[in-house]
Amino acid sequence: MDYVNGDEVTENEHLAEVIDVTREGSAQPGSAGYDEPDSAGPGVTLRDSCFHVAIENLQKIQSAPQESQEEIERVLRMLREAQNATNERRARVMAEAHETLQDVWVPPE
Repeated sequence: MDYVNGDEVTENEHLAEVIDVTREGSAQPGSAGYDEPDSAGPGVTLRDSCFHVAIENLQKIQSAPQESQEEIERVLRMLREAQNATNERRARVMAEAHETLQDVWVPPE
């Protein structure tokens, strides 16, 4: 089964989810309420939630070829390092992660 998120298609549901949430998390700071306090639950913004979901789903990928796994690990490091940065930096990191992951191939699990 192919999973479609936006314009992207992948055969891996975890990668599809990450591609989707990194696009969402790259929204400009202050737009669509992504940085409003408690917008995704007590003490959590929608952007916080995007980081959490992206990291969690990238960690679930077990079937990636070596080159793809290296890119996934690099994106994981980027996301973890920026998770508590300013909203501007977090939006830029999400945009970079989104762009990078569009070129990653992972088979279905």
